[in-house]
Amino acid sequence: MRCRGRVCFGARVDRTPLFRREGDYWMIAYDATVVRLRDARGLRYLHPLLRHPGRSFDVAELIRVAASPGGRRPAAEDGTAEAVERARKAVTNRVRQTVTRIASVRHALGLHLRNAVHTGTRCVYTPERPTQWSK
Repeated sequence: MRCRGRVCFGARVDRTPLFRREGDYWMIAYDATVVRLRDARGLRYLHPLLRHPGRSFDVAELIRVAASPGGRRPAAEDGTAEAVERARKAVTNRVRQTVTRIASVRHALGLHLRNAVHTGTRCVYTPERPTQWSK
C-alpha cells in the first residue's frame, strides 16, 4: 500500500466494496482499490448512509449516529428551523469535503459517491446499481 500524506491506497483482489473504521483511519475499498483516510466527521456521516442504501436519514439522526458515544445531543433535534438549517449545512459541507478528498486519490470512487449520496434535511445513499458495502 502506498501513502501520500494522510492517505494510503493500493490494490486488492476482492472487489466487494468495503467501508470500515480501523482505529483512527477508515479503510475504503471500491473496484479492487483500497483507500485509507484519517478519521473525519464526513466519513462518520457517510458510514450509516453506505451501510443502509436507500434509507433516508433525518440530518439530526445522522449527526447522532455519527457522534461518539456519550456525545451531546444534536441541536437539530430542537426542531427550530435555524438549528435544522445549521445541521443541514454542516453535514452537507462535511460530506462534500470528504467526497472531494476521496476523489482526489480515487476518481472513480469519488464520482460514485458524488452521484449516489444526496444531502439535505434528509440524507440518503442511492447508487445506480445495487451496492452492498461490507463492514
